[in-house]
Amino acid sequence: MKNKETLIRVYVIYFVVLLLGGGIIFQIFYLQFYKGAELIQDAEKQIFVYKNITAPRGNIYASNEQKTSLALSVPRFKVYVDLVTIKDQIFQDSLSALSDSLSNLLPYRSNDSWKEVLTLQREKGNRYFFIARNLNNAQIERLKKFPVFNLGKYRGGRIIIKTNQRIKPYGLLANRTIGYVVENENEKPILVGLEGAFNDYLKGQNGQMLMEKVRGNDWKPVDDNFSIEPVPGSDIYTSLDVNIQDVAEAALLHQLKEQKADRGCVILMEVETGFIKAIANLSYNKKTDTYFESQNHAVGLASEPGSTFKLASLLVAIEQGKVDIEDSVYMSGRYEFYDKALTDGGKVYGKNTVKNAFELSSNVISKLIYDNYKKKPQEFIDGLKSIGLNRKLGIDILGEGAPLIKEASDPTFTGISLPWMSIGYELKLTPLQTLAFYNGVANDGVMMKPQFVKHIKKGTYLEKEFDPVVLNPSLCSNETISDLKELLEGVVERGTAKNIKARGFKIAGKTGTSKIAIGSSGYGKKYQASFCGYFPAKDPLYSCIVVVQGPTKNIFGSVVSGTVFKEIADKVYAHEFNKTDLDVRVPKHYPYSRPGSKQDFITVANAMDIPLEDQSSTSTQWINTRTAESGIKLSEVKSVKGLIPNVVGMGLIDAAYLLEKNGLVVQIEGSGIVRKQSVRPGLKIKKGQTVKLSLG
Repeated sequence: MKNKETLIRVYVIYFVVLLLGGGIIFQIFYLQFYKGAELIQDAEKQIFVYKNITAPRGNIYASNEQKTSLALSVPRFKVYVDLVTIKDQIFQDSLSALSDSLSNLLPYRSNDSWKEVLTLQREKGNRYFFIARNLNNAQIERLKKFPVFNLGKYRGGRIIIKTNQRIKPYGLLANRTIGYVVENENEKPILVGLEGAFNDYLKGQNGQMLMEKVRGNDWKPVDDNFSIEPVPGSDIYTSLDVNIQDVAEAALLHQLKEQKADRGCVILMEVETGFIKAIANLSYNKKTDTYFESQNHAVGLASEPGSTFKLASLLVAIEQGKVDIEDSVYMSGRYEFYDKALTDGGKVYGKNTVKNAFELSSNVISKLIYDNYKKKPQEFIDGLKSIGLNRKLGIDILGEGAPLIKEASDPTFTGISLPWMSIGYELKLTPLQTLAFYNGVANDGVMMKPQFVKHIKKGTYLEKEFDPVVLNPSLCSNETISDLKELLEGVVERGTAKNIKARGFKIAGKTGTSKIAIGSSGYGKKYQASFCGYFPAKDPLYSCIVVVQGPTKNIFGSVVSGTVFKEIADKVYAHEFNKTDLDVRVPKHYPYSRPGSKQDFITVANAMDIPLEDQSSTSTQWINTRTAESGIKLSEVKSVKGLIPNVVGMGLIDAAYLLEKNGLVVQIEGSGIVRKQSVRPGLKIKKGQTVKLSLG
């Protein structure tokens, strides 16, 4: 009996489990095949995920006290509306007013069009209807006061998403140097210029926000106390000066247009520190017939520098005791090496010194180098390498061109390589590398690393500071540096660049004109014109290089690039300096002076260190002056009390004071010094009498 009862219980449990299992299997099939699509759609509507919020990038500033922005992130806003959240009565009562407000702020839709689209999207149950993007703060504050929207994000359905837009207030000024960053989700970011070089500092730390998927690929932000606010990036303070940058770009652009050239660049550097004050790069665009910054030629364009390299060649030869700048050379105008020849452009200068040869940019320098190093060319090459011309500068901006200084063992090194290298061919340097070398000469042999950024700040906290960096503490001996400076000054004073002599200060530098190579096919018909130097020549503050490729009207560095250099130097000097390089001497002939107040005249003369010979009495107030070889002689103005004084030759202030002191009324015609007075001196004074003074 018991066995029978146990068996019945087992059967009951079996059938119950079987029914439950069958129900579960049925439910699985029902959900998977019958309700599956609907459930998936419902699930998609309820997806909540954390998404990154991009942090505002730090600003990039120019080098001045006004914190001039070169690149900055400004807040911009996207606006959506959850039309389902708005109550029916509120929507109906405020639709016309809201549409009117939106049409005024966003006129791409009319009042009626806004009414129609808002009504339609509400009927469709749109909880994330797009209103506008790229709105600024002022527009957002205005939008928040609109009917319905002024009820807030819950009752009014207003959804505002903050974004950041990168802008450059100065447009294309130093555009390529400032650069940009392109972030790719699955690829490495594209890093250009300062934006790219300092991206890790500028990009900040992204935040996170809980987002709800509402439809398609649209995501609606959800209030969540666990969202993480983004941390803005650090600010970069560069050494660039917008005023000098503007001068450099304007001067370069003018010359490129004048010469109808292909491209060009300018770099201006502080001699003592190596910090870059201006850098301009312009290329011609045939489609638009304009010049723009497409590439950073100054940093990346490694080319044959031409005659500007002669300075490096002579540095090596002078330092190694092979050449003295006063050595005699015969400038025949043609210098043959095997089956090739270098010329001086058809000019024969005859017997001269190495100094004269450099000033005239004679290719006799190639013969000097060849004669001294033909048996040991590697000795010359090692001299160039000791300067550091074979190494990159290691600047922060990516894309620095690699210099090329061939070894004597190189398979491409031939019998003519040595003389050709000595004048800037069969080797390559970027404009910035050439400038760094010239800057080293200007800096008494200390070669500095070119830098663009002075410090980085996180708010007011100084995160990192960049001190000047020495690349080579001694290019050569002080005696050699002195010789090189003399050579560079001579180029501008007497040589190929005498057309750019400046007034009030001296320029030192070297011209360069070279053919542009076409790959391995030799040289075409286009030239590169350059000028590299520094100013003022005495106690130099700035070094500068100008390189122009493909000029069509003139090919010579003195005309094409030298004039750009001079324009920049003139304007920078006038703006920055107090005539620090003026050769101030006491003149042999002292300046002409006019009669007037004795005390005022003595004060001015003493300030100018002009010797005086005072023949007047100590009590006299008014004096006549006469210029002599020994100084200026002072004599007493003879006047009788009560009689009209003689004011001819005086300045207006002194003349008017003297006449009005005696009760006379002064009328003035013209400007300058008193040439004539209407009432003759010596007549009796009548109080209130008018005296007309004719000035000229």
